Amino acid sequence: MTAHATGDIVTTHTHMRRVRVGTTPLRQGGALALLLAALSTFSACTTSEPASQKPTVPSSTSPAPPTATKETPEEAAKKEAIAAYQAYWAELPKAFAVPAVEGTDLKRYAAAEALNEAEETVANLKSNGRHMTGKPVLSNPTVTGTELEKKTPNASVSACLDVSKWKITEKKTGKPAPVASGAVSKYVITSLLERWDGSWKVLKDELHADQPC
Repeated sequence: MTAHATGDIVTTHTHMRRVRVGTTPLRQGGALALLLAALSTFSACTTSEPASQKPTVPSSTSPAPPTATKETPEEAAKKEAIAAYQAYWAELPKAFAVPAVEGTDLKRYAAAEALNEAEETVANLKSNGRHMTGKPVLSNPTVTGTELEKKTPNASVSACLDVSKWKITEKKTGKPAPVASGAVSKYVITSLLERWDGSWKVLKDELHADQPC
């Protein structure tokens, strides 16, 4: 996103679609940890009888331990893409808080348009004596499509982004910039990722202010 100052109002642009959030606290999804399926274990029951009758022996009808389902290449790719996406949203607030891309791992998870927009936002914040405080909240990131067979595999991701706790703040005073009336703070965001040399990177985002979540 790129923040631009106009008087007391700041306009924040997203990578693909511009949404006015400026004087409103930016709500972006802080990265959520990737939820991994936990294998449930259960104990095989044994039946015992009084020692006076016969010794206890393991039941021959005890259920067998659950067999782990092998993860498909597509499932693994989706998990990796989501993990990279969450890492991207964890690094972005760090860069905007300084503001500086250096000292963060943003370039590890962002490229092309997404990285350019982030660098422009950092420069804009710095030139206006501002930075971002708080963190966005990203929920329910979901892979909505993949093209893994391509020379450069890609994945589309959709999530709910809440920027209500992410604020543009004046560095000197520590006060949040004025909030634009009617600014949307929780909406759907869609993003495109590509796998470069085995690593997933966010190439661009699109905020859908008309789709609250």
